[in-house]
Amino acid sequence: MKLKVTLVLLALLLVTPSVLASDEIAQERIDLFIASRQMLAEERATPRMKVGMVLNNLGADSEISMGVRVESKIGKQDVVRVITETTYLKEEQTLAGFVSLKLSPFGDKPLAMYLGGGAGYADGLRFQVFAGIDLTKNLFAEVRYVNLTGGLGNKGLYLATGFQFTF
Repeated sequence: MKLKVTLVLLALLLVTPSVLASDEIAQERIDLFIASRQMLAEERATPRMKVGMVLNNLGADSEISMGVRVESKIGKQDVVRVITETTYLKEEQTLAGFVSLKLSPFGDKPLAMYLGGGAGYADGLRFQVFAGIDLTKNLFAEVRYVNLTGGLGNKGLYLATGFQFTF
């Protein structure tokens, strides 16, 4: 009888650590699953702000001009955004700046088109309207009309592209 009790106690002692270890492994798996779901939700969430660099042919002789761009989300839905943009016009040796509203009826997905318009200063008070596409999460391309002499075919059409970081 003592031998049977000893064998049962020995078997219980041998099994107990493996049961506890399997509980720890199961809890680790659950924690990893929850963390991966949270990371996926953060990745899919629309960014509150985008900050980046823009290249365009705004200015005399349609030379490539470089500028900075900040795009901020308005409200909870990602349909309307405010864009502030400043570009250095090399030929004119001055800055051009615009504040615009961007309408994204298709959301912030890659290859989603958007429209917008705004006002600003570029050798006087100017307005712009634009249509663009988000090529990826970080790259965009636009066609703009600015009431400024020059552009493609001297018709006020300008091209812009850029890279932006999302926050």
